[in-house]
Amino acid sequence: MASKPRSFTGREARILLRRARTGTLASLNAEGGTPYASLVNVATDIEGQPLILVSTLAWHTRNLLADGRASLMVAEPPASGDALTGPRVTVMGRFVPSESEQVRRRYLARHPQAALYAGFGDFGFWRMEPALAHAVAGFGRIETLDVDEVFPSAPDMAELEAGAIAHMNEDHADAVRRYATRLLGAVDGDWKIAAIDPDGAEIVKDEEVLRRSASP
Repeated sequence: MASKPRSFTGREARILLRRARTGTLASLNAEGGTPYASLVNVATDIEGQPLILVSTLAWHTRNLLADGRASLMVAEPPASGDALTGPRVTVMGRFVPSESEQVRRRYLARHPQAALYAGFGDFGFWRMEPALAHAVAGFGRIETLDVDEVFPSAPDMAELEAGAIAHMNEDHADAVRRYATRLLGAVDGDWKIAAIDPDGAEIVKDEEVLRRSASP
């Protein structure tokens, strides 16, 4: 028997994560284990797994150092009306510290202003190792998704990303500017591609960031 089509697909959940700039991080309080929710800036790696940059001065970082288990929710509530009609996805898993240059570059591509403090001694990058995702997009669109549905492996893209970015910026700078101005409606300027993944690209100018999505 054929399986019932998803009312909210893994790709839709991943794209929601890609578009997000902030999310709600729920960690386990190091003192007593009570869940603690906090606001964090969010980026994604090549496969779409969440990335954060946090300080050891923050409660959530101390919590993750004691127990990496956590969940992260991103949401797009409507401009008006019932906020619960907007789509949201919660990813559950474990955050682990990362010193990967690719993680650093992708996070700063999404949040270029963070370059001002990313090198401070108390700040560090973390990547989530997802275990499960739960997505909601209004009445009747509720799905629990396996990791492979949301975060498919992309080893070839991981190897090629840096070279592809350099090629586009060095050899196709005019095309990148046209993407930003004609397709995304941005003001003309020195737009550069800062990150590429299977779902699109981050295009930046100074501290302004645009997301160019690939077709399904």
